[in-house]
Amino acid sequence: MTDSEHTLPPAVQRRLQALEEQVRELQVSEQRSATLFYEAPTPAFLLNSQGRIQNVNAAGCGLLGRTPEALLGRRLDEFMPPPSRGSLGTLLKQGAKGQLKQRGEAQLLRVEGSMANVQVDVAVIQREGTFLHFYVGITDVSAYKQAHQHLLDEHATQKQQLLQRALTVRTLNQELDQTVKVFIQQLQLPVARAMSCLGLLRKALPGPSEEFLGPMTNAERAVQQVIALLASIDRYMQVRSMRVRLQRVDLNPVLQDVLKNAQPVMADREVQITHDALPTVQGDRQALYLILDEYVANALKFTKGRELARVHVMVRETEAEHLIGVEDNGTGFNMRSRDKLFQLFGRLHPSREYEGSGIGLATVRRSCERFGGRVWAEGKPGHGATFWFAWPKNLRLQE
Repeated sequence: MTDSEHTLPPAVQRRLQALEEQVRELQVSEQRSATLFYEAPTPAFLLNSQGRIQNVNAAGCGLLGRTPEALLGRRLDEFMPPPSRGSLGTLLKQGAKGQLKQRGEAQLLRVEGSMANVQVDVAVIQREGTFLHFYVGITDVSAYKQAHQHLLDEHATQKQQLLQRALTVRTLNQELDQTVKVFIQQLQLPVARAMSCLGLLRKALPGPSEEFLGPMTNAERAVQQVIALLASIDRYMQVRSMRVRLQRVDLNPVLQDVLKNAQPVMADREVQITHDALPTVQGDRQALYLILDEYVANALKFTKGRELARVHVMVRETEAEHLIGVEDNGTGFNMRSRDKLFQLFGRLHPSREYEGSGIGLATVRRSCERFGGRVWAEGKPGHGATFWFAWPKNLRLQE
């Protein structure tokens, strides 16, 4: 404190001392801020209102490959290609209009001529409402951009490969369908001839003879099994290639058509069939008929040993699906084998006890899955079974 200051009143002296302390604190704060600015790991620039560099930190010099002396006073956009100059200019204009923080992307030209992809953050520095400078933070995102582009290229390559594989699978499926159709057609004629020959032989027999009738009956049964198998395979292949006609389908008349078709099977039997009120769903009528027909036929087949066969078609509903179940009081099955039920030729019972090709339930599964549905079954040996299918309210049609 000077001699002249000793003559000042004590209150004024205390005020001067407080101001000096504030000045020292501001100097320390500014020094700390300057140190943080210069030593920051992220490139940073201070620009005036014309976009010229007033200050730059070490990381900024390193990014551009130039000394501070070579950068001060120059416009930052001099180190950018023309498209990026416009981007930086827009960010600065928006900041000048009161939008204090801005972010964008640009490119910077390095001293050796290479290009750096950068993220630009612009903040307006003010003091008491007066503009001081733009703070521009630069983040080099070249590695990120390169990795991102690599991922995009990989994605495009994988997408192309998937499309090619899908085309290959579609072609193979078409070839398989055609091969199976030709196979069925080629077999139908000789099988029909074999059945005709067996009929002629039976007529030619002079009279009942166990020596001939037993083997002939076995041969006829075997040929009939082949005919049934061919018909089942043909039906399965038709489902694979069936053209879908989406419409609103009331399942009640569909079930009535199924039961009408099943009348010959129920002849000379005591059969009680009941059902809940069935819903109207979005789908293909032919596919829904096939599913209900297979389930009802399956229930009738495995209740043939009951004095009174009971079949009930039940309905449940969730937020996303209609659940339709066909319950019977037939033979049932062991739940440990349930996964085999809907596989091709997935028989759980000997063919000598229950006729069938083992393809019907696989056909149901294929039909449901094509519309985004699912199938399953519940049962207990000797206590019947319930075969379910879940039909989505919002179809996810699959080829």
